[in-house]
Amino acid sequence: MTNSQQKELLEAMFKIEGDKVEVQQMGLIHLLQEMGFGICRDEKSPYNNQLILNNSNVIEVFNERNLANMLVSLMREHKLDPKLIEKFVRGSGGYLALNKLQFLNSTNVNILKDTREETYLPFMNCLVKVSKFGCQIIDYKDIEGQILSDTRIKRDFNRLETSDGCNFKEFCRMITGRNELRFKSLQSILGYLLHTNKEAQENKIVLLYDAEIGSKTSANGGTGKTLLINGAIKQLRNVVIVDGKRYDDRSNRFLYQNVNPSTNIVLFDDVNDKFKLEDIFSVSTGDFEVEKKGKQSFVLDYKYAPKFVVSSNREVKMIAGSSSERRKIELVLDNVFNAEHTPKDYFNEIFFSDDWDEDTFNNFFDFMFECIAFYHKNGIMKGTTEELLNQRLIGLIGKDSFEMIQDIEKHFNDEWLEKREVLEFLKEISTTDITSHQMTKDIKRYCNYKGIDYNEKNSGSVLKFKLCDSKLISNNRVVSNGVLVKNIQKGAPNE
Repeated sequence: MTNSQQKELLEAMFKIEGDKVEVQQMGLIHLLQEMGFGICRDEKSPYNNQLILNNSNVIEVFNERNLANMLVSLMREHKLDPKLIEKFVRGSGGYLALNKLQFLNSTNVNILKDTREETYLPFMNCLVKVSKFGCQIIDYKDIEGQILSDTRIKRDFNRLETSDGCNFKEFCRMITGRNELRFKSLQSILGYLLHTNKEAQENKIVLLYDAEIGSKTSANGGTGKTLLINGAIKQLRNVVIVDGKRYDDRSNRFLYQNVNPSTNIVLFDDVNDKFKLEDIFSVSTGDFEVEKKGKQSFVLDYKYAPKFVVSSNREVKMIAGSSSERRKIELVLDNVFNAEHTPKDYFNEIFFSDDWDEDTFNNFFDFMFECIAFYHKNGIMKGTTEELLNQRLIGLIGKDSFEMIQDIEKHFNDEWLEKREVLEFLKEISTTDITSHQMTKDIKRYCNYKGIDYNEKNSGSVLKFKLCDSKLISNNRVVSNGVLVKNIQKGAPNE
């Protein structure tokens, strides 16, 4: 519709007889239909009975207020007689009431969604499709389906063909220790989070940790965990943040009230000791009901419900065993950056700010597309190295306990040891007080991280335990030279 046609239709809304001005309802209906408005009439759609504007397959949901603002702005733009504008403003609540707009034609709402093998990124000037074969730029008028206006990335995209020179990519290499396996794991997880379809059944909860993990009395922060999600991912997808420091429990009915049908990621940021991973098992693996204060609840289909990320400076509480393991993927970041040494200090720029020009953003987008393509090719990749695992364990249980348990694993594999004797030795070498309960807890934690079987028994009122690492069972057992071997007797023979 041309400007002159639009002005003509706006003026045709009004019937003027001398000084009397009336708004013709069907003239308004005709104008709205010519502009692309319609009513969604689909009981299965979250947009049922809502006013929809479809502009070249980009749709926007309107209510009485923003529709009135749009029409008044158009009247002023076309310089309609002020008395016509005044008449419309005074009665807009009646003219634009939903029962009056029900005479609009029905419009289909068929939102274009990610498929199992393709990811769609809607920019202001184009749509980008990413698969394992790379990315393709598509004009909106050529797509089969529609894009929600408020899901579009508020930037144009112009491809540079490469992500070389992207400082954010260098940042990702730094926080993964310049280890190729860990960097690829990070790429796969970023790609997984940017892909909104869950049909591949890889519905993992992403846990973001620091390599030098904190304890109950200390915490390490500023490594870049939030920058990955509320910085990088947020440039391309809709992120809702739940303040983990204020987390109480999942019984809060309105915990997810900021979630809407276009939400892609829910980030529990810096969770406290009350948070348990199993609290979000049901919402991460099934249909997702959202309750809002004073509003109608709605259900998001599992396939397109948000994915979940949990960031923590300490180990997240969870049920030990396969139930938790199959539902999570851990991403551990090196403590390269902190509050005193930030990415801005190193790169001399603030990521995703006005410090970035158009080419810098396009460079970053190309890297994100590489991550998505990598995910489509490889799925989610684990990136935990033995060195990184040991570093985290030392942070969790302390160096003295770690070295002692490591000694037991290597030199007393599958052999029973008396818990009392081991505790006495640990107290001799440890710089802090430790109880039998704490030692057992640390040994079990070590075994859980290392994938080692832990067994214990009460033999004649003597508590005994053994570790069984199947990788070390052989006829050529390691010759013992550990500190523990020289200071403790063996327990009973294998039983």
